Amino acid sequence: MRVGLLTLVQEWGGCEVHAAQLTRTLRARGHDATIVCLSPVSYELYRTHCEDALPIVARPTPRPPKEMGVGQWLRFFSAERWDSGVLIKGAFGVGDWKLDLAARLAFGDYLTVEQLEAERIPRTSRRHFGVVPGLGLWWRRELLRGRLRALGPGTVICVSNAVRRRLREEFRFPDRKLVVIHNGIDTERFRPDREAGRRFRRALGIPDEAIVLGAAGRFAPMKGYDIALAGFQALLGRFPNEDLRMVLVGQGDLEADLRAQAERIGGRVIVAPFSERPWEVYNGLDVFLMPSRTEGLPLALLEAMACGTCPVAAAAGGIPEILAEPGGGLGWLVPVDREDRFTEAMGEAVSLSRSERTERGARARERVRAHFDAQAQFNACVDVIERSRSAPQSKVWHLSCRIAAGWVRPTGPAADSPN
Repeated sequence: MRVGLLTLVQEWGGCEVHAAQLTRTLRARGHDATIVCLSPVSYELYRTHCEDALPIVARPTPRPPKEMGVGQWLRFFSAERWDSGVLIKGAFGVGDWKLDLAARLAFGDYLTVEQLEAERIPRTSRRHFGVVPGLGLWWRRELLRGRLRALGPGTVICVSNAVRRRLREEFRFPDRKLVVIHNGIDTERFRPDREAGRRFRRALGIPDEAIVLGAAGRFAPMKGYDIALAGFQALLGRFPNEDLRMVLVGQGDLEADLRAQAERIGGRVIVAPFSERPWEVYNGLDVFLMPSRTEGLPLALLEAMACGTCPVAAAAGGIPEILAEPGGGLGWLVPVDREDRFTEAMGEAVSLSRSERTERGARARERVRAHFDAQAQFNACVDVIERSRSAPQSKVWHLSCRIAAGWVRPTGPAADSPN
């Protein structure tokens, strides 16, 4: 089976790691899977970060994706001969209903992977002359656009129950299309490694006896790192006799703002660049922080837990599905966007002895090994793609869609690079 995994990314993160691993799993199962980058930026990101020989091609759209109509998308897809198309979505707003519909018509078998909980559309309306309420047309239009996205894909893979619930309740996606498959990670690559942690600390000039709190990920508003920094500043006053440090590792649009906030706190905070060896970062931390405002099912949290680092996390998206184990004791789960509660949880983590934090970290690792193993989760994704393609009704639909779309093979070869 030939599978095209469509991507429109602008930054490297967990969604892109997921797409690369799904491609590897498809190929290991005997399928001809290719990462298809719909922009030059996506192409460069995958070429830079995927060290192995994954098939990656550039198919930049002739116009910005949001300006493409259904007919333009159909002509664009006519250059391909995939049996299945899969759109990897780092956010609900990636692409639009026109892309979805054209992909379904072009390939017959079309799936999406939803990595992030969709934002609710606030029901607001203008008041004319400050008195007469409007009709709320903006809200209705945005809601309709979201609901139209349920029409195109035959199957939607959701990385958490929270993602599934939001699509069903907010945008009326039918249950029959929604499949939940949690993200998974390689627990052999991400494992406790004390020496790796020491190397990471030495590189940053952090002594072994310090208590290090930190995070790794994109520097974006949704990650809530401002909450973690404010909490850390409060802890410095509460624990004057402890050598507390904070490390934020990553890159993104908010990097300058985070550096400025860190400088105001003092020399105990380090903002470090993106690392290609994140397992060393996690092993160098005593407490992993995830104050996110929105999430799907974050890989960084799973990776840190697999390395035996106890977490403090906000209950955004699917995070409770990771941490809300019967009996607890894995880490701290706090309400979203509550700086006071997040600071309190950070303080409780600092108050524990090193052995108590290690014990919690060990339980966190076992949780990941038992429920979020990469091989099992990605094989489950491939099972869904195979079932979708092999269903009898899918074959009929596939043929009829190609006839309806006026399938024409292009006379010239498609470009393999953005040039």
